[in-house]
Amino acid sequence: MQYPRTRKDGTIDEFFGVKVPDPYRWLENDHDPEVIAWTQAQQALTESILNQYPGRKAMLERMQELVNYPRQTAPIKYGEWYYYHRNDGLQNQWVIYRKRQDGPEELFLDPNTMSPDGTTTVYSVGKSKDFRYFTFLVSAAGADAGELWTIDTITREWLPDKLKDMRHTGAEWYRDGFFYSRYLPTQDGVQGDPGQNVWYHKLGTPQEEDVLVYEDAVNPRRFRGCWVSDDEKYLFMYERGASPGNRVLYRPVDDPKLPFKVLFDGFEHDYYPFDSFEEDCFYLFTNKDAPNHRLVKFHLDHPEEEHWQEVIPERDYRLDSASPVGGKLIAIFTRDVCSRVEVLDPDGKFLREIQMPYQGTVGIGFGKKEDPEAYFYFSSYVRPGEIYRYDIPGDSFTHHHTDPVQADLSAIVSEQVFYPSKDGTLIPMTLIHRNDIPRDGKAPVLLYGYGGFDIALMPSFSTARICLLEKGSICAVANLRGGGEYGKRWHDAGKLLNKQNVFDDFIAAAEYLIREGYTNPEMLAINGGSNGGLLVGACLTQRPDLFRAAVPAMGVLDMLRFHKFTCGWNWMADYGNPDEEQHFRNLLSYSPLHNIKEGTRYPDTMVLTADHDDRVVPGHSFKFAATMQDKADPDGMALLYTQTSSAHGPSSLSKSLEYTADTYSFICMCLGV
Repeated sequence: MQYPRTRKDGTIDEFFGVKVPDPYRWLENDHDPEVIAWTQAQQALTESILNQYPGRKAMLERMQELVNYPRQTAPIKYGEWYYYHRNDGLQNQWVIYRKRQDGPEELFLDPNTMSPDGTTTVYSVGKSKDFRYFTFLVSAAGADAGELWTIDTITREWLPDKLKDMRHTGAEWYRDGFFYSRYLPTQDGVQGDPGQNVWYHKLGTPQEEDVLVYEDAVNPRRFRGCWVSDDEKYLFMYERGASPGNRVLYRPVDDPKLPFKVLFDGFEHDYYPFDSFEEDCFYLFTNKDAPNHRLVKFHLDHPEEEHWQEVIPERDYRLDSASPVGGKLIAIFTRDVCSRVEVLDPDGKFLREIQMPYQGTVGIGFGKKEDPEAYFYFSSYVRPGEIYRYDIPGDSFTHHHTDPVQADLSAIVSEQVFYPSKDGTLIPMTLIHRNDIPRDGKAPVLLYGYGGFDIALMPSFSTARICLLEKGSICAVANLRGGGEYGKRWHDAGKLLNKQNVFDDFIAAAEYLIREGYTNPEMLAINGGSNGGLLVGACLTQRPDLFRAAVPAMGVLDMLRFHKFTCGWNWMADYGNPDEEQHFRNLLSYSPLHNIKEGTRYPDTMVLTADHDDRVVPGHSFKFAATMQDKADPDGMALLYTQTSSAHGPSSLSKSLEYTADTYSFICMCLGV
């Protein structure tokens, strides 16, 4: 295959006596005209290859057909209005509607009108205590960077206040303004993000007059966020950096002259306080002495650990959340990658378990802790989402909504298996497929994983997945170490110097699928995004014989320089610091970019990225693709796919469908499906 020419330069770094060439360093500058021209040439080649698959157009059309049905989120009551998102079918962005208890529905906010191509995204980041004002992060192409806009819910009009250069921040309202976090100086989407300080913006004033609330020039590499107690007496601030935990500070919110006091310190554990039903008394969600998390209660007059009151003790499975609503606590747990829901009294006494309609994932939505109702959203791999209203005083459920998917799902099944990894640890994996798939070792399989940052891959429904299932494929989701499925111990077993366990788990999943007669290496493809892109990159370089096709998406692929771009420094908590020798040698051992070997026949690979990705910058994917094209056996494919007007994930429904259809088309082309 004739790839576009990629020039090399003589860049060489030296780490602890080890010289590491980086000939494609210039590709990190994705704003440079030469780099832009190079990516356009690469995309033209990729398009020409994808067009050779006769089912490419039909794949996209089938996805559009499958997703073209009305779907909505659970309503949440703010003031006298119930707000919810709805998509009528093929709308690029979900539209926000609202209605009173027995009133007619009205349109509140339609993000589709905010850009000609529908790629401007709008995310809620804060609400005033009286729900008069809502603040949103408005971002071009779905980037992390954007502006804070505030809307008046009475007039449904945007206020003149538009705060620029916003990233990784909420808007925590207090009286006639809000606290927020801001980096200085202005970022360009490539350089590292230093110096996130806390500010206060008063409505109706220019951003230049915002008041600095907190800064720490000594420790610039920390995320900082605020929370104001419901009674508006206290301002809490969270700090988190390249460490496994966080710390919490607080002060009276109405006296800016008082310094912040440290409430919980150390950065070794998670500490997340939130309002309880008692004055000056707060719940604390923590993994201190509880790797699976626990809930305690403390009083601000004596917040020391010896005064904590145990509310939900640690169990042998993970506590995900505890929500105070309607005078009760609603706790959600994860047990073997399935949600479990319990209703407790404010002190943690068990009242009842809420039976889910099927094994899967549950989420909860409510407005204020005094509300007498909450809404549950249930989801699984094989059934579309369902919403139920829970009347808390009456302890009763009523069905609210089921997504009317336009497909026959009766023949689709999911099965959970447990397989041994390299060191004998049992790893859960879910297989989704038609119930008539023969176990003859010939089924096409797409194996997906993540394995990092304490994030659990929970069951979720996907209409796009149906396109593969209809072709007789098996979709496998492996719940690898490094994720959050089994609490802190599971996470710790797959990070830092234990990161290789994650790749071993994924490789063992592939070996299990082959050994148990589901598939064979010529019919096996792998895919993952972000940290999952690292996973795919590491596994295809470590075991190229095991897979036929690989699609690393938005992947962290240069493990020696990830910490130098945007918020990458924060990932050192999971990956380690490349500037420390022990971690450097560990990172170099699996860094996908640095483990591509000359002349090796790798799986056919399509490296995915996006031109506005300001989280995992495109330079990772650019350099990885260029190196594969230069070094790998030319009998294999090494394509680069760069989606425009998107960021760390597609920015709109149409972009998402194109991205997924092309991913599946590439895989089907490679597997001969």
